[in-house]
Amino acid sequence: MKYTEQAFLKADAVLSDRRKTAELQLQKRFDEVSKISHELIEVDRKIKSLNFELLKAISNRTAGVSAKDAVIKIKENNLQAHKKKEDILKSIGYPPDYLEPVYQCSKCMDTGEVDGHRCECFTKLLEEFTFEQRSKDCEFELHDFDQFKLDLYPKHNNDGDPYDQMSKIYQNCLSYAAGFDCRSDSLLFIGNTGLGKTFMCSCIAKSVLQKGYTVVFRSILKVMEDILAEHFGKRTGNTLDDLKDADLLILDDLGSEFSDQSDPMLYQILNDRINLHKPTIVTTNMTAQQINSRYNERIFSRLFGEFKVLPFIGNDIRFERK
Repeated sequence: MKYTEQAFLKADAVLSDRRKTAELQLQKRFDEVSKISHELIEVDRKIKSLNFELLKAISNRTAGVSAKDAVIKIKENNLQAHKKKEDILKSIGYPPDYLEPVYQCSKCMDTGEVDGHRCECFTKLLEEFTFEQRSKDCEFELHDFDQFKLDLYPKHNNDGDPYDQMSKIYQNCLSYAAGFDCRSDSLLFIGNTGLGKTFMCSCIAKSVLQKGYTVVFRSILKVMEDILAEHFGKRTGNTLDDLKDADLLILDDLGSEFSDQSDPMLYQILNDRINLHKPTIVTTNMTAQQINSRYNERIFSRLFGEFKVLPFIGNDIRFERK
């Protein structure tokens, strides 16, 4: 995944906050135990002094002493000081590591780096924030493919074999998401309400986003409302450009928009994407005959000439879940 600049900034801020929290907690614990044993204050000062001496020795600034000998001697003194600190803590009833900082990531100590390489915790934050930023254009909750429940579809009904058909669609969409690129096919999901069309789109959207592509996943009704509002100056923005630029555009619930006003805009959206060879997914509760009656020939021909049609069949799975 290619991480965004904003993701790096947010991840750095999170790690900085974690380090500050660890330091504050450590200071709080030190204040607590130093009231019981004043000797701990002197030992702590000794350790800090030895750390400073170690830095000087490494840079060979200790007069009359070789860096190697100085480092060995300081490390010995440092070990003795830490041992004394642990003994004092145990003597007053505290764990020997009570005055060690507690980081969320013990590997990198919340710095985000281990031996000059990016730590796993930093990578996880980058993925999280990049995904968060790129999914801002998705109106719907995103899901994983393993959440799709094939057992909600019957083996046989008046439509044929919904289980077999939806199994094929599931595998088709799984392969589509796995092999997605900016020249992938466009898909048209057709079927009655409640058959999982939007859910399947959400699975594809999440998988494609995780690969680092941009996705716009919106209801076609809201898209048309935004375009009209921008056209009449009621809202700022350029929705048409956003739809055209996305690596994957998913328009949900074709037929819910106002046809008399939105047909030219719908045609422009579809035509722009087709001319740019960019993939689009459209879902609808309408049949092919209803689409043909509702929309002009140019829209119909693009949907059924340029899109791969996947018919969803079965019973309303919302009721099956209940």
